[in-house]
Amino acid sequence: MDLHDRLDRIAGPAAEPSAAEVDADLARGRRALRRRRSARALGASAFAVAALAVAVTYGTQGGPITIGDNAPAQVVATRLVAYEGEQPQGFTIDKVPAGWEIQGGDAGTLTIAPENAANKSPHVYIDKILITLQSKSDHSTPTGTQLDVGGKPGVLNTADGTHVGKNLWVKQPDGVWMLVQIWDTQGWTQQDIVDFADGIHVQPGVVRTLD
Repeated sequence: MDLHDRLDRIAGPAAEPSAAEVDADLARGRRALRRRRSARALGASAFAVAALAVAVTYGTQGGPITIGDNAPAQVVATRLVAYEGEQPQGFTIDKVPAGWEIQGGDAGTLTIAPENAANKSPHVYIDKILITLQSKSDHSTPTGTQLDVGGKPGVLNTADGTHVGKNLWVKQPDGVWMLVQIWDTQGWTQQDIVDFADGIHVQPGVVRTLD
């Protein structure tokens, strides 16, 4: 108690705080409260951002979610429909893939392309279908998977220049092979290719190329 008495004497008599001092204390208290609330809100926001980052990381690395240009292109299944347009001169056709059209051709070739194809030249076959006959200078017999195409011998093999393209060779009654080259067969089944080729008919006036 002697210590308490000494401290009281040193401190002197207690004084009532002034109104200005009370207002200053209240202002400091309010500022401190606002700082604490801001810190809590900032912490909650940072946590939400971190959680979102984790979710995106998981989605792109461990789940089926893909973002931006990394999304794989969708392969659309081919659907063959009856062809109702003007028939070309060297070949006539019964069916085309839905959304495709005859782009052009002559007595020796026929080019079929998507209606919205960027390249409109019938002599450029990328992303299109080419129909022609084996050239006069080519006396080889096609090799590959043996198929029946409407009662005619057929051979299916890989097209040159494209890892997703196929050639279907169909032997005609005169011994000449007709070539159906599909640049991109993604979305095509083997039966689709056979059905499409079965609807192609070589006309008497067709011309064989020299090379």
